[in-house]
Amino acid sequence: MPSNHRFRAVVFDLDGTLIDSAPDIADAINMVMAELGRVGFTDTKVREMVGTGWAGLLDRAMEMTGGMPDEGLEWLNDRFRAHYVPRSTRLSSVYPTAMQTIKDLHGDGVALGICTNKRQIATDIIVTEFGLRPYMGAVVGGDTGVMKPDPQHIAVVLDKLGVAASDAVMIGDSRADLDAAKGLDMPCVLVRYGYTAIPVEELGGDHLIDRMEELHDVLPQL
Repeated sequence: MPSNHRFRAVVFDLDGTLIDSAPDIADAINMVMAELGRVGFTDTKVREMVGTGWAGLLDRAMEMTGGMPDEGLEWLNDRFRAHYVPRSTRLSSVYPTAMQTIKDLHGDGVALGICTNKRQIATDIIVTEFGLRPYMGAVVGGDTGVMKPDPQHIAVVLDKLGVAASDAVMIGDSRADLDAAKGLDMPCVLVRYGYTAIPVEELGGDHLIDRMEELHDVLPQL
């Protein structure tokens, strides 16, 4: 089926864009906080903290609750991984209309990829468990040596898809997604329902959507 837009590839962020993963992330980080004898976080607060990878999330959590413990960041990463990876799909869910939109784009012959700062081990579990894997030509986590907002993170995905940045669009929820896309002169569509401490209306995306299905109308305008 021919598409009604110019894009050969669509690259998606994962957390807060395709998957509502905050409940599982909050559950795991609160287990770590309990081990440290510290107060945990609500799902709402975690939604504002996600986006900079596990190390960034944990570093911010420590900063907000009294500073880095004697055990150090490596210990925190290990404990978070132990709690999160086995439970990374227990409370999470795919956002409404995201799966059907992915199927539609794939059916149109558009190459699809995921670019996320989440570690690859958890990313692989999530995209498999939620049925995203068959539609994705590239799934790149945050342990490749670069992470958004570095535009080279998206460039890795596009290289695997075999598509130039000029023929691609980024779909995300945060400044990191927007800055990475702009670094490649790619348009970026931001979702209103995602994870960001800054109101999405203030970020300056090329277009804002409330549901993923709106991409069908938005892409031809970009």
